[in-house]
Amino acid sequence: MISVLLVEDQRLFAEGVRALIERVDDMEVVGTATDGKEAVQFMSQSEADVILMDIYMPRVNGILATTHLKDNYPGVKIVLLTSFADEDLVVAGMVWGADGFLSKKLDATRLIQSIRNAYDDQVVISGEAARILAKKIQGFKYGRKQLLERELDKQHIHLGERELDIAYLIMKEMTNKHIAQQLFLSEGTIKNYISDIYHKVNIHNRKDVIAYLRGLLPYNA
Repeated sequence: MISVLLVEDQRLFAEGVRALIERVDDMEVVGTATDGKEAVQFMSQSEADVILMDIYMPRVNGILATTHLKDNYPGVKIVLLTSFADEDLVVAGMVWGADGFLSKKLDATRLIQSIRNAYDDQVVISGEAARILAKKIQGFKYGRKQLLERELDKQHIHLGERELDIAYLIMKEMTNKHIAQQLFLSEGTIKNYISDIYHKVNIHNRKDVIAYLRGLLPYNA
C-alpha cells in the first residue's frame, strides 16, 4: 500500500485528488496539510511514501519544504504540483531534490500512475516541465552550494571557496565541531572563518546568519 501525504492549500482541489486516490486499491491518503510547515510537522510524527505538494502555498512553500524534507527524510518521494510550468520553478524544484513535477491539469489516470512511478523510484515530469528541463538543464545543473554562491554574488557578497563551504554548512545548522570534522580543519580555524563570514554579511548572530542565508535561496517563504 502506497501511503500519500497531500499538501495543498486549495481545499476543492485537495478533496478532488483525495477522492481519486481513495478509488484505487494500492494507495491511501494518510494525511493532508495546507502548507509546507504542516507537511514537515506531519512527517515528524508519522510517515508517507509519496508527498504530493503544491508549490505556491502560504507560510512555507513547496520548494522550501522540499529542501527540508529531503534533508531529513531522504527516502520520501516528493512530487511537486502547479497550475503552470514556470521555468525557474521547474529548475529549482528538481535541483533541490523533488522526484517529479506535474501540472494540476494532468488527468486522473496519469496522476495515479505518476504516484506509482514515483514510489518505484522513477522521476515523473509532465510534458511541459520535461521540455523546460531538457532545454534548461542539459549539461548544466546548480548544486545547492552553487545556488547559495550565486545569490550571495547578487548581494555583492563574495566568499572564498572555503568560506562558502562553511557558510553552506552553517546554513544546514551544523555545529563548529561537526563542520571541523567534515572539512578536516580545527575548530579554531572554523571559528576564524565564521568570523570573516559574519563580517562580510554584516550579521554577527549565528541564528540570524542562518536565516539570512536561507532567505537568499530561491522561493523561500
